[in-house]
Amino acid sequence: MSELMNEAASAVEELAKNEALDNDGIDYTIGKAPAYMNRTFCSTRERVAYILKTSVGTLGLGKYDVSSDYYLYKILGLQPTALAKAKIGLGIYDMVNDPLSAAIIDNMRSRWGKFKPFQYLSLIPSFAVGLITCLLPMIFASGGFGDTKKLWVYMALSYLGETIGAFFGGGGYIDNVFTPNPNERTALLTVSKFFSGSKFPEQVAGIIIDLVDNGKLDLSIVKAYVIMKTAWWLISVLPNIYWTIVSRERVPQSEKPPNPIHGILSVFKNIPLLVYTLSGAVDGIDIGTSETLYYSEVLHFTMLPTIAGIPGSPISYASYAVAPKLRRRFSTKRLWMMQRGSIVASEGAFFLVGCIGGKEHGLYKRVAPMLITFMLGNCLEMFFYATKKIVGAEINYEVLDYCEWKNGYRVEATINLLTGYFGKVRGIFLNLINAWLLEKWAGFETGIGIEQTPEAKWKMFLAAHGPHLLFDVISLLPMLLYNIDKHTRDKMYADLERTRAETAIKATVSKAPSDAPSDEQP
Repeated sequence: MSELMNEAASAVEELAKNEALDNDGIDYTIGKAPAYMNRTFCSTRERVAYILKTSVGTLGLGKYDVSSDYYLYKILGLQPTALAKAKIGLGIYDMVNDPLSAAIIDNMRSRWGKFKPFQYLSLIPSFAVGLITCLLPMIFASGGFGDTKKLWVYMALSYLGETIGAFFGGGGYIDNVFTPNPNERTALLTVSKFFSGSKFPEQVAGIIIDLVDNGKLDLSIVKAYVIMKTAWWLISVLPNIYWTIVSRERVPQSEKPPNPIHGILSVFKNIPLLVYTLSGAVDGIDIGTSETLYYSEVLHFTMLPTIAGIPGSPISYASYAVAPKLRRRFSTKRLWMMQRGSIVASEGAFFLVGCIGGKEHGLYKRVAPMLITFMLGNCLEMFFYATKKIVGAEINYEVLDYCEWKNGYRVEATINLLTGYFGKVRGIFLNLINAWLLEKWAGFETGIGIEQTPEAKWKMFLAAHGPHLLFDVISLLPMLLYNIDKHTRDKMYADLERTRAETAIKATVSKAPSDAPSDEQP
């Protein structure tokens, strides 16, 4: 009998004992008779790889990275409205290829698992697109590209990246299924998040950008950017390759692939899935312009968030000691509301202080008051820093497991497709709206060495902070309907362990060669 079958059979036997204890009056849902949740599945190599992938593998330039307005409009010099119009076609293309890729991923069944093949398929194309993206500013700077050519090249790379992400991005879903034990997953997530989130690359980039913008450093910002981005990209990509090699897929999939229509309908039939999807859709309505452009073009101090974040840094590390206690005491829903509420309070204070004095004498133009306000709000946010890192991923895992509990199958790609559709449609309009706000309404001028007008600075402040605050408040409302409390969560995982173990036993037995003699005659 294989190791997998032994492991699954042991889980079923342990659950049977727990149910017997439960019948004698012991409630296993509050931890008096734990089932598989005390068993660990991952090897040491996997644990190390997961921590490295989640910490080092996520390093980047943050607010200066390749998706930022700073990169697109200042480093590459693309025109906001022209880029927004070009992205309409990309959004339509996304909506066509996403259903096809989701159907392929959710219907995949192989000896290596559902998502493992996609992990390997994504390696080479993802590496190639990533490297070209890092070098693109230098290519544009040395190739004599005009505005039109730059836009065509950038959009061609975007189409290629979207195709790779849609068809090979399924490998990323293995983060949901590398262990069936939610406690082991949470423990690994807590440790990895403690070491992740380093803003060192972003801080270094901010210092260099401020020095160049203020004439203190005689260096080409394009050359400096390419060197920084390429170096940190190479450092971050290696742990992801290691994770691809050593990770395993352990949550067994349903014997028959789910009908794609049923997968989509499952979102509307299950309240947690629907609430999670709606909250994400509202939270993603990111109307407004770049905050980084406000710091750079109005305050001429892109390092303001970094400097203001220094007092909150010790609090963020201390929050990891508080997070497990909060996790035991409160449900996932309450923790999510608490950490999101801290962000709304911080953003609200920053916006209101900046508005004091109006356009002519507003505090939004002065570094000192904005620095202090940001500092105080950041300290509040950092108290829930560890909770934010953990609970966001936990809700994602929790709603997927809830779907499996209620329907008997998992539909990671289909749910991603549906939420992605919201994002694609939303993105088409947001690109146009935000580009119009920045270029036409605020009067922002692209390129390096441009001084914005006083009118543009005031409108850049309003557009960067006001709409974000409004939709962050609205995104809290759907989560009020989230109905997975602590008791339901524990019961759900106890039930899931039995069904997963039984599925694993069936799959192992069906693949094992029979030792009994055949009844058929030669």
